[in-house]
Amino acid sequence: SDVRARFFQQLAHYDVVNEFEVRWKIGASGEGAPGNAGASWAVLSARRMKYQGMDAVLTVFSPINHLKQMEQRLELWAKVFEASSEGIMIVNANERIMSVNRAFVRATGYDFHEAFGERPDFLIPDHVDKTFFVDLWRAAQQKGSWQGEVQLKRRNGETLPVWLMISTVREPQGAPSYYICTSIDITDRKKSEERITFLAHHDVLTELPNRSLCIERLRSAIQQAERTGQKVAVLFIDLDRFKNINDSLGHHIGDGLLRSVARRLTEAVRAVDTVSRLGGDEFVVVLSGVENSEEVTRVLDSRLLPLIRKPHDVEGNELHASCSVGVAMYPADAQGIDELMRLADVAMYHAKSTGRNTAYFFSAEMTERAERRQQIESRLRHAIVKGELSLQYQPCVDAKTGELVSVEGLLRWNSVELGKVTPDQFIHVAEETGLIVPIGEWVIETACAQLATWQSETGGAFRELAVSVNLSASQLRSSGLLGALESSMRRHAVGPGRLEIEITESTLMEGVQINLQKLVAIRALGVGLAIDDFGTGYSSLSYLSRFPIDKLKIDRSFVHEILGDPNNLAITRSIIGLGHTLGLKVVAEGVETEAEAIVLRGAGCDEFQGFRYAPSLSPSELSDWRAMSSAEVISRQQALSL
Repeated sequence: SDVRARFFQQLAHYDVVNEFEVRWKIGASGEGAPGNAGASWAVLSARRMKYQGMDAVLTVFSPINHLKQMEQRLELWAKVFEASSEGIMIVNANERIMSVNRAFVRATGYDFHEAFGERPDFLIPDHVDKTFFVDLWRAAQQKGSWQGEVQLKRRNGETLPVWLMISTVREPQGAPSYYICTSIDITDRKKSEERITFLAHHDVLTELPNRSLCIERLRSAIQQAERTGQKVAVLFIDLDRFKNINDSLGHHIGDGLLRSVARRLTEAVRAVDTVSRLGGDEFVVVLSGVENSEEVTRVLDSRLLPLIRKPHDVEGNELHASCSVGVAMYPADAQGIDELMRLADVAMYHAKSTGRNTAYFFSAEMTERAERRQQIESRLRHAIVKGELSLQYQPCVDAKTGELVSVEGLLRWNSVELGKVTPDQFIHVAEETGLIVPIGEWVIETACAQLATWQSETGGAFRELAVSVNLSASQLRSSGLLGALESSMRRHAVGPGRLEIEITESTLMEGVQINLQKLVAIRALGVGLAIDDFGTGYSSLSYLSRFPIDKLKIDRSFVHEILGDPNNLAITRSIIGLGHTLGLKVVAEGVETEAEAIVLRGAGCDEFQGFRYAPSLSPSELSDWRAMSSAEVISRQQALSL
């Protein structure tokens, strides 16, 4: 009705209407098949006139359905053009920009008026060779399309990586008329690709170069050293007791410490040097173009080691760390990369075995030690199965009467291939490799079996004898410790107080809360507990009173000096007094002379253990020793001292 009203109003005012666009309704009874109701677009032109003496209207009706459909399609394509998330640029046959959409404007920063009429190569960054775009247009003309990765220049000068697709629109005769250029922003994809490439050559946690990139940089450093005549140093670095931090504070704290160490190592060396993480708590530093070993020593002593030793703040925890460093030099120590890395590793293990928190340069003697260590590790893995391990027992006597009170089971290894291997040679290997856990279970089982044997022997000389065995930090952390103790004690009917565990003071104070729970559970099994090597660590007296301890064993280093050093004597007396105040028995280890025994006895020490009374003995030797009278024991020791 509103359209009709406008039509007749215009006709009344001007007596004529030219090209008035209307929608012509078509009903079911109208033109076309029944049920074909709808509407048809038309243009009307009308003129008022007299026809046979009457007012009339002459109307021309022109259907424009096909035009409206084309118009709607154009409107639709215009909306698609503007709404597309991909940048679109229309270029004519003369390679001039005719139109761009909103996505193009957002991506490049150039608005329509700045781009209109320009050649597309105004988008080429300054550092890109423009002949590339010449080849690009030539390929699009010849093949009808082209696609590939290119860089465009934003209005602010930044570069924009895009995936560009060019489609050629041709005239009926085949000549190009337009080029439709569609660009997809691939910034996020490029970042992902760069991240993937980065992670392929870097450690995820610290973002330091990984082993493969470290090897490549070491190869480059060696090639440069060959040209200049300089040297290359490879530093193998391993954090000391890092596992204790992971076990006591959690892996997230350990990861934080590794990141802090990575930053310190990077800070300690030059930009041309390489700091790499191989995995775990192992790092490698490649010092390029050094003059001599003295220069490497200065880097270690003045920067690297002091920086690692400085406290590390990790999530509010002040952590103190140290490291063991092994150094191998090119070309003095090795010519090849693999050998250079291996020798640095050998030197690092030597640094760890000599007390940690230090650095060593590789020497030929280290190779012999490394080979010896490898032999020990290899044979030690089969020592239990082959029956090469044994326990010997060193007596512990009452300080006043000299009577046998207990024995300490000491591990011995007699290898078929290596002969007798001393504990100081194989115990640390067992701890480093984790073999100490199954070996420790074997020790517990063997000690319990020996107690059962003594229990069943006629005469009953050892029926009430207690046996103590040593427990390492790895064994204490082992989840199977309680089960091994309970199983062996039940199997051999070992009563309460017959088996005793000795733990060093330093082991006890690592992860106090966890150790306290474990020791309470051990004590509940009827196992006695003693602190070994007391006085050499750093105990908290408040914690010490909470541990279910039965004995303190004074370290032999104090006993050996009590006669000549008043300070050691004072410390020994203090330990004895502290032990008695806490209701503990105090045992002196390493008593070798009667003079030492007299002083310790005067200080109130309860029990003695050492060569003054007996070395470690086999079960049969222990029986013979026990059978001897006190006078015979003293006489024999006096003879030995002479």
